[in-house]
Amino acid sequence: MIKPSGLEGLARKKQVAQAIASLMDEEAVKRAGRDPHARRPPRPCGLTVHPGRGCPNACLYCYVGDLLGTGPAEPIPTRLSGLELAYALARNPFFVPGRMGTFLAMGAICDPFHPSLARKTLDILSAVAEHLGNPTQFSTKMRLTPELVDELPKELPISPLITIVTLERAGELEPRAPPPEERLETIRLLRKAGFKPMLFLRPMLPGLVEKEADDLLSEARQAGALGVVVGALRVSELILARLAKIGLDRPVRARLRGKRVPAGRLVAVPSSDLREFVLSAAREKGLLAFRAACCANAFCAGVPCADLCWLRGFCTRCPNDCPSKVPEVGEDEVAEALRAAYGLHAAEVRVEPDRLIVHVHGKGRLPRGLMRAARKALEVAARRPTVLRAV
Repeated sequence: MIKPSGLEGLARKKQVAQAIASLMDEEAVKRAGRDPHARRPPRPCGLTVHPGRGCPNACLYCYVGDLLGTGPAEPIPTRLSGLELAYALARNPFFVPGRMGTFLAMGAICDPFHPSLARKTLDILSAVAEHLGNPTQFSTKMRLTPELVDELPKELPISPLITIVTLERAGELEPRAPPPEERLETIRLLRKAGFKPMLFLRPMLPGLVEKEADDLLSEARQAGALGVVVGALRVSELILARLAKIGLDRPVRARLRGKRVPAGRLVAVPSSDLREFVLSAAREKGLLAFRAACCANAFCAGVPCADLCWLRGFCTRCPNDCPSKVPEVGEDEVAEALRAAYGLHAAEVRVEPDRLIVHVHGKGRLPRGLMRAARKALEVAARRPTVLRAV
């Protein structure tokens, strides 16, 4: 059975953008083209999509308010409509449309289902479903109503992550967020509606996760969570100061072992042992265990992870089994995708099991940014590390 790649989507990229633009007026096209979504490079886990900026939940461990310089604040929705944001993505030189294309992730600098953003998020999801079809993940602490869950587009591969990091101390750590009981209800509703919700245990808080993981995993499984995604804590001096108010800074500082936290910077707290502890406990309870959010996104979409972490041995024992889903890729297919998407003409294409080597005409005349975007897009579309050179 032939496993389709994302190269067809890459070859159609310009047509997709033109089709979306035909549904918009001139001012909307210009506004979307100027938006950061139209040019921002993806992170390893995919391209972050922002329905808004800011969060009022005041979680002590959160860096979003510090990063934006707003502190806990009501979110400000993006000016773009869902259609405009879909066009901005299609215009992004790094973006590959389609199920085997670039992963999308919502929740980096806001909660996409905060009441102020929920309608905007649904609008974006609907536009992505209709015009792009990319695997899309969201993380939230909100309680989604049955009506809202019913509006989620069923034809789009969606990966829901429901964040719960503590049951016992949520009132202290997350003073303005909905209680864990409501988030567990969100898991129940999503699973009942046919989605594959995962518990998002990020960040793992040293001194707390060791005590609560067993109960938390049990409650999530009982609610209908299919698996768990774990993630490390990142701290600044501001975050450490907030954690100190409830006595949770000491286990964190012990793991930092005197490492200085630079002013205005974030430092990841070493937690490989906590990661293995939680993942092992999850497997024992019959939950799928994911080391990274993109792994869960790939699993829900039924595709190999676009981050290629599985080639680096990072995702050992990952339930997605990415190597079995690697697509078949043809040399002519690669050459056509490069020509159609970027106007690059291949001099040589070599498709190997573990990499893609492409030489294009134009040495000394091709912009570095164009080559960088084309290489990354090929890597995603072909699911192979890619070497792209001009000759």
